[in-house]
Amino acid sequence: MKFSYSFSIPLATPLPPVEKLYSFDYNEFTLSLTEDWRLIPTVEERTFNWYSEKEKAGITVSTDFYEVPENKWAAFAEVNLNSRHKAFEGIADEAVTVINRSIAPYSGGGGLELSYVAHDAKTTYLYLGYVTSRKIFNFTLTYGTDRMAAIALYNKTMQERLRVKIP
Repeated sequence: MKFSYSFSIPLATPLPPVEKLYSFDYNEFTLSLTEDWRLIPTVEERTFNWYSEKEKAGITVSTDFYEVPENKWAAFAEVNLNSRHKAFEGIADEAVTVINRSIAPYSGGGGLELSYVAHDAKTTYLYLGYVTSRKIFNFTLTYGTDRMAAIALYNKTMQERLRVKIP
């Protein structure tokens, strides 16, 4: 009696290289970025700017401390998003197209979550903010014309690299 065996071994899919992250820990948030992101000095209080030459992208994080009663959250949120839109229009070379603009209750409770996504001919602008009883938190990512790459970087940052302390 003769037995014949054969095995097939699936080829292992190579794992992507592990990115080394550097953590920026502050009272109101933690942001972890790769080494190509450089912290850019600013004169604005409670504002942090990073820029990546590799990504050709910028991140700005700021916190404004206000005691905001819950019945005023929506008004603060509207003013915030309107101001962001006007500021982007003010620096845009061409017309600004708004892809998304929303104000919704924060899923974890204790505030509102703000979202604004827009682009012009040269820049994609993605914003996330929170209005709570004690602060307004702002996160902005600016990127070039590749909106899909901008969204991918934004999603990766939101899902894996940014932790906001709410409220």
